[in-house]
Amino acid sequence: MLNIAKKITKKDEETSRELLHEVFLQLYSRDEIKLRDYNDDSIKYYITSIMRVNYYSQTSPYYYRIRKERCLYSDLSEAYHIEDEQESFETEELFQLLEENYAELDWFRKSLLDMYLTLNSLKAVSKKTTIPLTSISRYIREGKQQIKDNIIDRLNK
Repeated sequence: MLNIAKKITKKDEETSRELLHEVFLQLYSRDEIKLRDYNDDSIKYYITSIMRVNYYSQTSPYYYRIRKERCLYSDLSEAYHIEDEQESFETEELFQLLEENYAELDWFRKSLLDMYLTLNSLKAVSKKTTIPLTSISRYIREGKQQIKDNIIDRLNK
């Protein structure tokens, strides 16, 4: 039965043992098991089908008791990615440059970019301002490019 559990769990030793134990606990907790035949093959098939259902179903007792808990308490190296101070400083500096260059835009491009960021659609900005869609697209693209060019120039200095 352990070999069958290993095949179901793709040869994961710990998971296969947990699956097998959980299935046996489920079988022992039942009052009555009804099978057509009580020979070795039908019992093995029955246990195998219970293991398969428990492993692949997200509503099974095995999933709630073991797999879901394992996902919640994963390895610390996976769960917590701690940025080093240099990376954090560089990100902060980049956001500061972005804010400064956004503030340096002319009022027209800044207001169009504000509308675009809040409405999230060029078409909505065009309808609200009654400016043609192609012009809105060009002004926003030019504003983003101006910010990008200024940031690249400052970072290269």
